[in-house]
Amino acid sequence: MKRLLICIVFVLFGWSIQAQNDYEKETIWLLPDSELIISGSTNVNKFHCEFDIDLIIDSKQVKFLHEQDLIKFCDLQLNLLTKGFDCGNRKMNSDFQDLLKSDSHPKIVIDVVQVRNLASEEPVADIRVELAGQTNHYKVPVQIHEHRFKGKFSMNIRDFGLVPPKKALGLIIVDEHIEVAFDLKLAR
Repeated sequence: MKRLLICIVFVLFGWSIQAQNDYEKETIWLLPDSELIISGSTNVNKFHCEFDIDLIIDSKQVKFLHEQDLIKFCDLQLNLLTKGFDCGNRKMNSDFQDLLKSDSHPKIVIDVVQVRNLASEEPVADIRVELAGQTNHYKVPVQIHEHRFKGKFSMNIRDFGLVPPKKALGLIIVDEHIEVAFDLKLAR
């Protein structure tokens, strides 16, 4: 029985090593005309906070596994400094940083896990978002063109333990639902 267990462990270990070797690698660059915008609203106005893409323009080696109608990624992450968002003026930037708890959590991490339904007109990306120390999963409809990855999704900031701020003695209230839109232009 003990020998059988040892054999099973070696076989499983061998399969896991083989599975890791099946990942393909490609180097990509995020181009400067890419966009990532977080939008939201209050009871009196709307806001748009655009991320400074220059803070993450760099080459990245991407590991992926292509299986029929699916691409799985190994460690495909966008690390966004929370201070990299510009909401249009200093006060709004400060309020946005406070909302995101940027002093204690200076990064937002978006991890692309996989993209499904590649053959259809509506592929879906499975992503993980880490914000303010909490992680949530989303299924995001995306548009994929030759060197472009585009989509948008809604999040509830309460899902990350964040409380919508109130301003002007409670007269201005930020909606808890925000939208994240991205248009990533890539080069190989």
